Amino acid sequence: MSPAEAAAALDRLGRALARAEARRAALTGERDGLVRAVAAAKGRLERRDAVDLCLRELQQETHQRSLARIETLLSAVVQEVLPGEKPVSLDLTTERGLPALDIGLLRPDGGREDVLEDNGGAMTNVVGMGLRLIAVVKAGLGRFIALDEADCWIAPARVPAFYRVLEDGAARLSLQCLAISHHDVTGFPPGTRVSRIGGDPARGVLIDGPAEECAAAWEPDAPGFRHIRLTDVQGFADAVLPLAPGVNALVGPNNRGKSTVIRALRAVFYGEARDGLVRAGKPACRIEIGVAGGRILRFARQVRRSPVNLWSLHEPDGSLVRQDGATLETGGRDVPDWVDRLFGITRVEELEVHVAHQKFPVFLLGEKAPKRSAVLSLGREAGYIRAMQDLQRERVAEDQRAVREGERRLALLAELLAPLAGLEAAAASLAALREEAGRLAEGERRLAGIEAGLSALARLRAARDAASGRARALAALPGPEVPADLARGLAEARHREGVGERLLGLSRDLARARAQLAALAGLPAAPVPRASAAAEAHAAALARLAADLARARARAAALAALPEAAPALAAPEAALRGARRLAELGRQLAAARGRTAEARAGLAAIEAETAALLAATGGRCPACGGTAAPESLLDGHRHAGAAA
Repeated sequence: MSPAEAAAALDRLGRALARAEARRAALTGERDGLVRAVAAAKGRLERRDAVDLCLRELQQETHQRSLARIETLLSAVVQEVLPGEKPVSLDLTTERGLPALDIGLLRPDGGREDVLEDNGGAMTNVVGMGLRLIAVVKAGLGRFIALDEADCWIAPARVPAFYRVLEDGAARLSLQCLAISHHDVTGFPPGTRVSRIGGDPARGVLIDGPAEECAAAWEPDAPGFRHIRLTDVQGFADAVLPLAPGVNALVGPNNRGKSTVIRALRAVFYGEARDGLVRAGKPACRIEIGVAGGRILRFARQVRRSPVNLWSLHEPDGSLVRQDGATLETGGRDVPDWVDRLFGITRVEELEVHVAHQKFPVFLLGEKAPKRSAVLSLGREAGYIRAMQDLQRERVAEDQRAVREGERRLALLAELLAPLAGLEAAAASLAALREEAGRLAEGERRLAGIEAGLSALARLRAARDAASGRARALAALPGPEVPADLARGLAEARHREGVGERLLGLSRDLARARAQLAALAGLPAAPVPRASAAAEAHAAALARLAADLARARARAAALAALPEAAPALAAPEAALRGARRLAELGRQLAAARGRTAEARAGLAAIEAETAALLAATGGRCPACGGTAAPESLLDGHRHAGAAA
């Protein structure tokens, strides 16, 4: 595997290791989170019984407190309107896990009577009115109620008491109330604003009411309805019902249009509109309700047109109100959300709490016990506790599931994490491999450098060989004619150069001989050697050295006779090349003279070393053992025993 392939393999291993470490980190994080979640779930399950008991006790306490307040209020209303009647008794039980409210009257013997089935209509009117007031307040929605003949079964003598209770309750609860009644207004309390129906439905029903008094009773931004205007609504061509805070009453003869006002309100807030609401012969009807800030809430019903119903909210100048970037104008059959949100008049548990229906004057008493409880928000308070109980049951189930599934998952995570336990050792091995790969890569780079150097050296050798070939070829070419004496001088110089090189070789031989002499210095004096082959070889070598020395001296003498510079030549046009050649020869001659000087210096060194050698051998020739002088050892000395 090449270093590049090894590096690629290490990179792949590194990526695989990183993925494994990331997976281990994810699994470890999941495991730690599960451990905490399972521990928390087990802790909550240990407190389950204590929490359930606390919620049951709180529910019982809340029910008793709420029931006591409602019983007291309803009993007071009954005693005010129908003195001497039995007090109201409320019994809260449970049906299918939901609070169920039974409303009755408590007899002197401790027994209970049903309000609707065991008592007369007056009792039903009074208790129903009290229940509606409580329901509106408990619902936490708009503080407005419209009652249609809620006093229908009450004796005329008791009507003033009924309205006093209604007026007192409205004041205490900050409610605005519109009551439709056929009773004589002489029995109404002075605080009730009374309007009367008049006119003829054929020509248009009229409403006569205290408009200025009602308008003066309002603060500009106080919540509530200022008036209701009906245009082409059944018998009304164009009529306005003024409204004030507190209790307002609309009275008049039967079948003149009193309940049309209730139908108009149910169309606006419940969407209960039909084409029969439109005045005969008219294409559409319009209902306008004055609200806080001078705004107008408008509802229009169009016969066989689209949209069939149109709700809109207008500024005092008639322009449409914009809220959160949207224009408050909506068509269709369902009441827009913004109407419910702004005015809070809507159904509660599918019951029309705010606007009563004429044909169903009995409120809540005819409903099932669980709905009674929900509407009265034994409801809101008991409902909060019931919601907490439901939430507790859900959390217990979730905790049990969390423990069960969490422990299974923890076991699986332990199995998944087991093979990943050796990642640290794998990481250390990978680091060592990467370090070794780095060293291999560095060696490869150095080897590549050496190979590059060898390639360059080969190129240089090739270039050298080519240059040598060219030099040999150029040397074979004829050059300019050289004077005979100069040619002889050059030849002699070359010869002397050769002699000098041989002298340098002799100098090296002498150095080796001196080393040998130093090694032999400690030995006894050498005996005179007999003639032997070795002695003859030494004698021959000394003879050759002497001959070479003689020739070198002769050449030096010849070179000394040469002129200092090359003779000057004529400078015709054709001889310029010769001049350049002579200049080159002059440089070569100078180099030869330099080598001659070196040869002389070498000769002097040889002579000095020869003298030292003779001194060390006691004046005897190292080759033959005969007596020799320094000046004759290399020049004319005949070795003892050598042939003459």
